[in-house]
Amino acid sequence: MTQLVKRIPKAIAVAMFGSVLAACTLSTPSPSQAAGAPAVHTVGGVLSASGVPAAVVQTSITSEPKSAKVGKYGTTTTATFTVKAAGTSLSYRWQHRAGAGKAWRTVAHATSRSYKAKASVWASGTQFRVVVTGRLGKDTSKTVTFTVLKPTRTPAKDAEKAFGLTGLSQGVDLSAYQYTPTSRIDMKAVAAWAGEDGFTLLRLGSGARPIRQPYVDACTNRAKKMGAKPVTQDCAYARLAGQATKAGLSLGHYWFNGWIDEIDTTRKQLFAGGYTTEDSARQFVTWLKADGHYTTSSTDPLVLDIEAGKAWTRTYDGKKYTKKLRAWNPEEAAAFLSAVRTLLTGAGYQANLYVYMSANAASKKVDGAYYWQDVAPLARLWVASWGTDNGRIPAAQPKVGPWADFGGWSIWQYTSNARFSGSGVGALDGDIARSDAWTVR
Repeated sequence: MTQLVKRIPKAIAVAMFGSVLAACTLSTPSPSQAAGAPAVHTVGGVLSASGVPAAVVQTSITSEPKSAKVGKYGTTTTATFTVKAAGTSLSYRWQHRAGAGKAWRTVAHATSRSYKAKASVWASGTQFRVVVTGRLGKDTSKTVTFTVLKPTRTPAKDAEKAFGLTGLSQGVDLSAYQYTPTSRIDMKAVAAWAGEDGFTLLRLGSGARPIRQPYVDACTNRAKKMGAKPVTQDCAYARLAGQATKAGLSLGHYWFNGWIDEIDTTRKQLFAGGYTTEDSARQFVTWLKADGHYTTSSTDPLVLDIEAGKAWTRTYDGKKYTKKLRAWNPEEAAAFLSAVRTLLTGAGYQANLYVYMSANAASKKVDGAYYWQDVAPLARLWVASWGTDNGRIPAAQPKVGPWADFGGWSIWQYTSNARFSGSGVGALDGDIARSDAWTVR
């Protein structure tokens, strides 16, 4: 009995040892393991939900971040760098440095697989990389560069090089918004940036405000009120025209389309006061001739600016009426242009007529036909097409719709972020013009 008792624990121990050996038997290595790829390990690994040891993957980057270019200004001022990595329990630490050879520093709070860099934060040329750490080691991404593009000083030359054009000139378009008591354009700086053949296109007048509407004069910051006509002469036009002429800049003159009887559908004409496109044309020509800068020998661009305006509310007999100023349609534009031509040529002046609109508007189609096909023969095209609006020439020329049959664009507003030192106002609408833009067709 004593010997039997002694043998029982020994037998149990032998059985348990055999079970352990069976559980720890080494398997035949896979081809990738036999080739030396240390990608997956179970020893020392974590447990899966079933309690079986889970695979621990060697930390490695499988997709690298890429360098990026953004604008200092405009619609694309950020870039997102992204890395993909294999591994277990991964963590990320983005680093930056000012340039090659500089010390790497950690980017605060940048601990995910992606990092968004902003032009407002990082200087052009800043380099980034990410260190990925896992259960089995770490891996460092390749170095990428963050380039921030500033507005160009030479848009005309840039466009010539990009599109094989010749004879281009550059300039800006201005209004009272660049002649306020606290921010006034320096025309000498404009001339220095624009160069010998530079130009400026000035707003002469606008029909954007309804009749009898109170407003604040941009040039003086004083309260004023519209009269019985829904038009106002730009308060800065005379001063800007004089300064531009003195600085040697060529001039252009534009009229912002506005309230007319066809737009005002209220029975009492609460917004337009019965004003017409022909009335607008007569006022434009009257102010143009009265100023003295436009003479019988002038061939300056005379532009109808076709854009929508803001919504206004008027009250009549206790009831409120709200209407938004829409852009003029082709029939209204043609009536204005024809009237301007007749009034000028009849008085011995020349009429180098233009319309201004966006590239999308210019190329608009209705029932398969270009919406502006009847206006294209009457006026040349000043087109707005900004790309990412970073102050540089966009990657493609503007869409021009029916003007393709009339030489395409004559003036191209390529950005609203033209910037140069000494301007006194910050961002400006920048334009380039073809060599014949000041020639009457």
